[in-house]
Amino acid sequence: MIQDFFQKIIKYKYSSLFGLFLLLGIFLLGLNNFRFDASSETLVLDSDVDYQIYDEINDEFGTSEYVILAIKNDQIFSQESLIELKAVRDELLTLEVVSDVISILDAPIFEQPKVSLIKSADNDKYLLIDELDLNKAKEELSASPIFNELVISKDGEVTAMQINLYDRDDYSQAIADIRATIQSNKRFEMYLAGPAMIVVDTIDFIKSDVKTFGTLTIILFFILLTLFFRDLWSVSVVMLNAGLVMLSTMGILGLADWPISIVSSNFLALLLIASIAISIHILVKVQEGVEEGINNAESFSKIITPCFYAALTTAIGFLSLILSDIKPVIDFGKMMAVGVCLNFFVSFIFIPSALAIRNITANKNKSLIPFFYNNIYLTGRSFIRKFYFLILVISFPLFFYFSSNLKVENKFIDYFNENTEIYQGMSLIDNKLGGTTPIEIILELPEEEFFIDEDDLFFSEGSETVTYWWRDKNMDVLEKIQEGLTEFDSLGKALSIVNGVQLAERLNDDNEIGDLELAFIKNSLIESEKARDLLNEFISEDERSARITIRMIDSFEGINRNQLLLDIDNYLSETLADSDVNYTISGLAVLYNNLLQSLFSSQIKTIFLVFAAIYLMLLALFRSFLNALFIIVVPAFSVGTVLSLMSIFNIPLDIMTITIASISVGMSVDYSIHFAWRYLQERKKGINKKSKNLVELSAEKETIYSTGRAILITGLTIIVGFLIFIFSNFNPTLLFGIFSAIAIYLSMVMSFRFLPVLLNLNFK
Repeated sequence: MIQDFFQKIIKYKYSSLFGLFLLLGIFLLGLNNFRFDASSETLVLDSDVDYQIYDEINDEFGTSEYVILAIKNDQIFSQESLIELKAVRDELLTLEVVSDVISILDAPIFEQPKVSLIKSADNDKYLLIDELDLNKAKEELSASPIFNELVISKDGEVTAMQINLYDRDDYSQAIADIRATIQSNKRFEMYLAGPAMIVVDTIDFIKSDVKTFGTLTIILFFILLTLFFRDLWSVSVVMLNAGLVMLSTMGILGLADWPISIVSSNFLALLLIASIAISIHILVKVQEGVEEGINNAESFSKIITPCFYAALTTAIGFLSLILSDIKPVIDFGKMMAVGVCLNFFVSFIFIPSALAIRNITANKNKSLIPFFYNNIYLTGRSFIRKFYFLILVISFPLFFYFSSNLKVENKFIDYFNENTEIYQGMSLIDNKLGGTTPIEIILELPEEEFFIDEDDLFFSEGSETVTYWWRDKNMDVLEKIQEGLTEFDSLGKALSIVNGVQLAERLNDDNEIGDLELAFIKNSLIESEKARDLLNEFISEDERSARITIRMIDSFEGINRNQLLLDIDNYLSETLADSDVNYTISGLAVLYNNLLQSLFSSQIKTIFLVFAAIYLMLLALFRSFLNALFIIVVPAFSVGTVLSLMSIFNIPLDIMTITIASISVGMSVDYSIHFAWRYLQERKKGINKKSKNLVELSAEKETIYSTGRAILITGLTIIVGFLIFIFSNFNPTLLFGIFSAIAIYLSMVMSFRFLPVLLNLNFK
């Protein structure tokens, strides 16, 4: 029946191709909607309670989405530099994406002459005023509780502009506009960093790698396959098939509005692997059929079963990701499942039709497999057959030990190469300006603490309550917490209303600020629109909540984000144990940590389900409990080895590297199914022969000369292709290339070396 189907495909090849292209043409309509999602929401959990809190905080205090422009110049406080800084700031403010820019130009000068606390509200001295001594201004701002490490470093040689952005889903264009604005300035050494930059640059690096290395990989695949097959038409069919599958899947994603995110950024690379792999298996089988005098339809009918189960098990493996709590991960699983299924469908329509246009020749490269079999495969064969059990028994406990020590951690700065702008910017800001990644601490007072008294100094129009935070005893609590947070080595600049009070104390001749002074400060701030906007960033509108923003030093050696957040939580819990103050820890650092922890737990949760599902598929294909178990050892070994190597070399699991396990499973299952399918066929042919060793050796040789050829060509081609990624400036791409190549190599080794030995155990 299947053979008849392929005979019709071959007979009506042009009609088959026309129908296929017509169907795929519908999918291609979605290419215009295919996109990369550069929003920070791709780094958070949809169901995360902390995400809801994060949104509420942004609504209450204003968005924390900003870009930091770090400017390095030892002559910042010269008149010429300040004029240039003003030009940069003013130009940035013209951008529609920018809501505000905070810089040293906005910092009031209180020391020339010294302004008293009472008169501070009327102070209008800022930089660029002619009568100011700029050296004294430098000393004042470098020691300012507010502006030190916010817009100016302690040594006065690095300044920053905090570019606040209007809230939006995608900051790609915003970053592009900011870059274009500052690019023309050659006077200063400038670097961009900040939360929005991290997401946007990550996506940009991924896009660049896809274009550059993706193109190089395709060219390299074409060259290598041409060398292996010595037939330009056959190789062209393989590459055209891969192109059709990838473009059509991209179109489907566009129609379904499934954008590519950081999590699913290696989707196209994986789909290319799958397409190349199935095409080579088909091509090798057809060439084998030509040598044996079998027509193409029969060859297709023989290879479709293992290809179907290989595709099915791979799709099931990726569909398991829908059990995750992370939407980008769920979408990634769906994408891969759709891509793998479409790959199977297109391959068994396009390749038979295309090969029917021109008759395929027999294998012209006769040297590769004999060389591999005689000089590589037979070497160490007897050793493996003697000690396979010992190797496996020792290996899996070691895998468990090393895998259990894997870190679920990632520093944003480690994503990028040292020569990139964002790495240099983050490093400079971490070292000179108190960190880049914000953590928000919200302190909330109980409602019963409030009262209304219009005659009270603390009462303000428009407020239904009296500000409890502006009382001396409670400001002390806020200050104590803030000072305690700055004691953490991996935390930098902390900012709250406390910093304003500390500045007020300096203006008050270093005398402590009491309730009366606090009332004056509050009312003065309210009278100024700009000051009022700044106040609203740290005291909520209902005046119940106070906000502390503290930056994490991402480049700090040995930082562990999860442990840091736990330590902060423990510190706040202990400090506020005897008070009625409630606290909340939020910010992108919290959301990203939640994502990583959930990603790891979901992988652990689903890995057993994946192997269980694959085992059932193998059981349905091979009709043997033992054979299915033996075959599943291959992906288990590959996954265990890869994760152990990551643990040994201290490479943490993050949103990029964690997908390597899926690759290991997918490729290993693919190779092991094809190898086992052919090997068992060959093994059964000699079941009644007297010499068991000769039967086994013959089955191994026949399998390697046929299916092994496809595995070897596929594996070597893809390994070389992925090793190109070691030249990427984006470290996750580099690691993805290295460990994907290792996973593929391990899949081949296990299929060639261990699988025949294990399968023989089921023969008497």
